[in-house]
Amino acid sequence: MTPEQARQIIARYPNALNFVKQSHLEELSPLFEVHIEVITVRKDEFHDLKGSFMPRKETLDKFAQAAGVSFNATADTTRKEGDGCYVGTAQAMIMGPDGKWVLGPICEYEFDVDVRLEEMELNGKADWENKVGNRPGSREYTPKELAQERVQLRKVARQRANTGARNRATVAVLGMQTGFKNLYSKNEPDTATRVFLFSRVIVNAKNEIVLNRMLDNIAGPTQALYGSQEAVQIAGPAHQIAAPAAVDPAPYVGGYDDEPRNVTSEAEDLAASAINGGDGFDDVPGHAGDDREALVVSLEQYLASGTLNDKAAETVRGLINTKAPIVQLASYLDMLKKGRGLKTRAVS
Repeated sequence: MTPEQARQIIARYPNALNFVKQSHLEELSPLFEVHIEVITVRKDEFHDLKGSFMPRKETLDKFAQAAGVSFNATADTTRKEGDGCYVGTAQAMIMGPDGKWVLGPICEYEFDVDVRLEEMELNGKADWENKVGNRPGSREYTPKELAQERVQLRKVARQRANTGARNRATVAVLGMQTGFKNLYSKNEPDTATRVFLFSRVIVNAKNEIVLNRMLDNIAGPTQALYGSQEAVQIAGPAHQIAAPAAVDPAPYVGGYDDEPRNVTSEAEDLAASAINGGDGFDDVPGHAGDDREALVVSLEQYLASGTLNDKAAETVRGLINTKAPIVQLASYLDMLKKGRGLKTRAVS
């Protein structure tokens, strides 16, 4: 969409939380265009921390997708420091108005099992049997319960560190605060919604230059297999599109002597020879038996001469014993005449 169309969409939501980047609303290159995403989120998609609403992991992922956030794979790491302490590192990036990737800061997130366990011990375990109003009460952890909690924390520590780093990187590249104060009132139900606006720069696939380049990339594997062909314009005004070159319906392939031959004409000759009672090999009708006998005699002479290697000799015996077709006999005899299948002489 154009910047003017983007502004019209933004104007429809005057009460929305606007995270549209102003640089995306400027006049962009014809190769790119701006895209506006309208995201509606419920109250239960946030963590309610005493009136400050922090987006959940899945909510931040929704925001990141709407804004076109990607992550730098080279900066995405998780390292272990000591026993039970993991530190995740992540760096988010978005496409800028000029098509270049804009990198956010490298963010870290530490998850220490001992610190988390100590915090849980201080806060106490939720006691649903002794409620305080509608909320559960609190009691001390038993040693066994603390040991079980430690195991659970160690199981998820590495992933929690990586997830925390990615969440921080997403918030940083979007220019978003960690929590939203008084985003919802205390009396609003969990189904209450708020609207967020995000923008991202995308490739303008309707542009002729982009379309031709995309199709060139698609045709790359085909050109690697079959070679390049004469360039033909595939986008633009209809009167400028070149017509494909005419194709000869009768393909040519190489024969035994590497001379080109017409497959269509040769097939017609073979069919005519078969109708006339010929064998389709020597073009002389009515002498198939004589031709076979002559070919067999020639192959037997090669076999008796002792000049064939073991593999060739075995093949010749198989052709003779199985009464192979004349075409196969002639083809193999022609190969032997060219010196293939013969024993290699030692060079002194």
